[in-house]
Amino acid sequence: MLTPTVVDLAKGHFYPFGNTPAVNFLRDYRPSNSDNVDILALGCGDARNLLFSLWSEHKGNGCNFNFTVCDLNPAVFARNIFLLSAIQTLSLDAGDADYDLLSRLWRIYYHLFITQDDLTFVKQHVSHLRAASGSLETWLQSPFGSVFHFSSESTLMEIRSFWNSYSELRTTDQDQQVRQSIASLHVGDWHINGRTARVTSHGMRSAGAHSLESVDSMNQALHEFWKTGVVAGNFDDVAMLRRENGGCVNPLISGSPTCPTEFAVPYGVEPLIGYHLAEAFSSTQSVPTSMDVLAKLAKSQFFDWCRSFTLCVKSKSVSVMCHTGEAINFAHALQDLRGSPTLPADTHRYTKPWCATQLLLEPTLTSQFDIIDTSNIIDYHGILNVLPAVTPLLKHAPCSILYFETLLQAAEKHESTLVTLLHANVTTISLLLGVTPMGHILDTTTDSFESEEIFDRVCPPTTGCLAQLRLRIPFRSAFHGDRELLRDGPCKPFPLLRINPQELASFFKQAYLSMFREAEDTSIRNAVMLRKMNRPLAGDRFFYSRLSLVTLVAAAKRTVQTDWKACIDALMESIENDRTLILGSNGMQELYLHFHQTGLWDVPLLRADPRGQMTPYGRTRSRDESGMLGSDDLPAIVHVALVVPRSKLRIFTDRPADQVGTPGLRLTVFNDQLFDDFNFYAIDTFFGRLKEAPAANGDITIDEDPLGWSGMSDLIVTCAVPTWPLLVGNRKDVCLGLVVNSNASFDTVQYSLHLGFRTQVFTANLDSNHVKIFARAPTKAVSATAQPTQNSAMCIDSIDGDFQVSEEKPAPEISNKGSDDGPNSTTESAETISWVVQLKNDCTVQSITATKAFAPNLETSHALKKGTAIEISQISPCVMELSLEQLTHRIAFPYPINGMKAKLTRNPVSIELSAPTSNSIEIGGYAMNPFPVIDQNGTGDFLAWGMGRVDIDRQPLIKLPVDHLWLEGMFATASTRADRALNLSDMDYSRKPAMLKLREGLPLLFMGLVGLHPRYPGKIFRLYVLTEGDKVDAFIISNAIHHDRDSGSIFLDAFVVPLTPEVAKSGLVQPTLNANRKELIDTAREEMILWKHLIPATVERCRTWEHKETCEYKINTTNTIPLSTFACRSPICTCGNGQDTNHLPPDFKPLADFATRVAIPIIHAIPYMVAMMMDKLPNSTSSQTPAAPRDICGHCGSIKFSGLKACTRCEKVKYCNHACQKADWKEHKKVCKR
Repeated sequence: MLTPTVVDLAKGHFYPFGNTPAVNFLRDYRPSNSDNVDILALGCGDARNLLFSLWSEHKGNGCNFNFTVCDLNPAVFARNIFLLSAIQTLSLDAGDADYDLLSRLWRIYYHLFITQDDLTFVKQHVSHLRAASGSLETWLQSPFGSVFHFSSESTLMEIRSFWNSYSELRTTDQDQQVRQSIASLHVGDWHINGRTARVTSHGMRSAGAHSLESVDSMNQALHEFWKTGVVAGNFDDVAMLRRENGGCVNPLISGSPTCPTEFAVPYGVEPLIGYHLAEAFSSTQSVPTSMDVLAKLAKSQFFDWCRSFTLCVKSKSVSVMCHTGEAINFAHALQDLRGSPTLPADTHRYTKPWCATQLLLEPTLTSQFDIIDTSNIIDYHGILNVLPAVTPLLKHAPCSILYFETLLQAAEKHESTLVTLLHANVTTISLLLGVTPMGHILDTTTDSFESEEIFDRVCPPTTGCLAQLRLRIPFRSAFHGDRELLRDGPCKPFPLLRINPQELASFFKQAYLSMFREAEDTSIRNAVMLRKMNRPLAGDRFFYSRLSLVTLVAAAKRTVQTDWKACIDALMESIENDRTLILGSNGMQELYLHFHQTGLWDVPLLRADPRGQMTPYGRTRSRDESGMLGSDDLPAIVHVALVVPRSKLRIFTDRPADQVGTPGLRLTVFNDQLFDDFNFYAIDTFFGRLKEAPAANGDITIDEDPLGWSGMSDLIVTCAVPTWPLLVGNRKDVCLGLVVNSNASFDTVQYSLHLGFRTQVFTANLDSNHVKIFARAPTKAVSATAQPTQNSAMCIDSIDGDFQVSEEKPAPEISNKGSDDGPNSTTESAETISWVVQLKNDCTVQSITATKAFAPNLETSHALKKGTAIEISQISPCVMELSLEQLTHRIAFPYPINGMKAKLTRNPVSIELSAPTSNSIEIGGYAMNPFPVIDQNGTGDFLAWGMGRVDIDRQPLIKLPVDHLWLEGMFATASTRADRALNLSDMDYSRKPAMLKLREGLPLLFMGLVGLHPRYPGKIFRLYVLTEGDKVDAFIISNAIHHDRDSGSIFLDAFVVPLTPEVAKSGLVQPTLNANRKELIDTAREEMILWKHLIPATVERCRTWEHKETCEYKINTTNTIPLSTFACRSPICTCGNGQDTNHLPPDFKPLADFATRVAIPIIHAIPYMVAMMMDKLPNSTSSQTPAAPRDICGHCGSIKFSGLKACTRCEKVKYCNHACQKADWKEHKKVCKR
């Protein structure tokens, strides 16, 4: 496996429902007419995200939505396909039959117990699924085959096994065992010493902007679900079960991943969490939201989502391809289908851990995607394992997007999350992999992090438990938001970037040390163990093997051109000489092996006949021995298998499951007479036996024991190893061992006490029957209908010198062609451009140098030779413009830059332009346009690139009056610690940053609409007049406030009327001003520019209409959006004028022909980029009981009801103690005044 192998004997948890609100996969992507939208969902879980996405795109635009979904647990797909295939039969006439069927499916999909009638329906529908699923061929011919597809025969058979279990009759004992499991979980987790347990954070997320008010109600819902087995608030369903003495155990929920009849749902899972419930808490009443209100709201959403899916099925616009298996292996197998794999097929031969089923995909699977969602698999596998697997599958298009999500806190400080996850400088690794976190380059987001920021302080995690922090992090190509690069059509990939091999080696060395530091650096072991005991972090799990580093290097080779031999020579020499990691030298052979197998590096001992070779430990033995090691065609790399007797596994199986922990395992080759352990972490494990006789094709086959840890078979541990260590010294001295990993954890300590310092579970020498050696990895017999994918040639075409581009590599030029294409320029040919990335000693990016060369006979070359002066300016986040008399050149960069620090070097036939990179907290880059709008496919289909789309009419309306507490809390938690410091300072308002003034000004539009304007309390303002000095620029007319389901935030439904000369001549401006209460938004120049960029984005994020052929954006010769940043000039096109004006407030109807609808968001700061700080919290955390006033420590952010001490000088900021005050003084003294 690509990821480390761990023992996990605790009953495998089954999550039948999601533990986060449904997300819209398409929120940052606008489907175009008649396009195929290809979506990959890894770790997909239940059906909520698919259903919600289709409902959100109800208009469809004639698109086909093709979902490829992967999950490790086949029980997930068994449930999902049961549901989705059942709702295909809806008539969509809103009649009683549809209502009854949806009500029944609600109960079957979500309740722990169902009626006998519902169970009969389950068995009837399952009989159809079983009849159709005998093979891929029979499934394809069934009524379900046009919508649901399977990646392989084995996937279908795994899912079918659960359908079989649904139809089996449970015994009374089995039924009672499940009921007891549910009851014990509820009693054990809900009550502690007779008192109610602490609240959980999960339910808050579904309440969006009302997260704090929802705590009591959502915890009650969790309690009611586990107490009754029915989704809270479904009182009629509870009554039906009572009439049947508790009903029947629901077979769709009661099965575990390993046993379809064993209950494995963890306490804390609850169906309502998957829905968007904010509107249920919008009431200003002081009583808590009742359970029936929550149930009715969630049920209505379920019904609507199901109807949308049925509509897509009937229009033949949706298909779902399912794969059961480990997500990273699956992604690499999809790369194999494309013919350009990052890694050899042997590194991902099997479908999942502890399983011998080969990963054999149907060759027709989609392998390029517009949208990739990875759920929260990085919490379990590490982002550096996932990124190289999925980025080659992402289509190269401006709108393509990759989502990562984490539910576990990765760093002690939230703003360090990205560096901690990536183990490297974010800009550097973004350049190497070709995608970057959008929050790293944009300073804005519409996503609210209120619940994540506050809850940890109000309800801190139990000691020793992982703290939760949900972050959804979108990745895109950094330059795709730059409209200048799209002016000539869709932007092609950049050519390969050049990086000095020594600098690149230093970067990989730093990443290597960071990846393994906490597991293997003995100097910090005690500190790490102490932290794990108190407040562990997500990264404390052992994510990486040496193969992870090799995969990262191989992925970088897709985008970087260098002397790779020199780079890896330097890298390996540095690693060999490093003594930081206790197991560093023991992992060298695995590094050598995988670098060689991927074609990245040539290891002579791994390509020559291994016999008679001189090694560091002497010459290898001759062929005078038995078995594979004595064969004539002995390869330099072989596959070994260590057969571990079942009795040796009692170190795990004889312990209670909760005491086993999750120890990692590795295979080691050692010779105590010559060398210490050679460790191999990328191993495959399964239970069963190896057939002694090879199959006809020379492969060794496996008889796998499907019972796994519950069976009686021996454990087989296998991986590829170099042959030469097996041939040095005496044969009997060469041993293989299964070893528990050594790292800073309690698992290591407890196993070392029983197994000794080397933590060896079992060892055997080459003469033992427990050691087997083969030329190829062992395989499991497969169905004849399942054919393996082609083992395509690796994309790495050479082992030294420069990289050779394979057929999928980036084109040699980007879309701007480096041409002279300014308004007064001539176009020249025979130009070439290249890019060099310079790294600093700390492996951060110093600068990117673009070199543009011209043929000697060109006009530009003549101008250069004459010494013509060159003027340079940054015209967009990634583009610089050079002017030589009448000639202009645009030079594009692959990453946002700070053009103010650009340096120019001229030569007779070339120009070198060097500039430092920029990110969201530095000047330059997208600070020039923080709200980019792009043409996503070159056809005039515009998209707000960094602002999620919303369908206003489908988002819940917030009814008036509004409780000011939650509204103020939402605004307060959107700000940063730096914002707070500036607000507490005496800095003149005019000197504050423009973005800060914009972020603080937007809430006034919301507050004015609900009568909470701080300067005019009780008065309603619908009209805001945007001005710059004495120039009146635009009207902003507020209509309503809505919840934004997908972001957990809110937005203002409004209309904008740019006061252009045409509007001024209409005679409507002054009457509008005279007839309505108004408030001025008076801006300086910098703030007005931000408004001009914001308005087009707020139009595009909510538009329901199409741009016309005469659209000003399309015919605009300057190719800019906004059209203008000057006052009294419209920043937007007129295509939206008069659209959706039925929602325009009556008093403003005369302006309808000039009004364009907008969805104005709250601009939230990004917690993984900057330190957040809540200026003010609501005065209550529940709708039941008002809480005492709380203070916030100015340093650590702790929230306390009392006991904080104010600064004696300014008396504005409070601290926990003197230590906090002292730690904050460096920053606080800048603003502290008496």
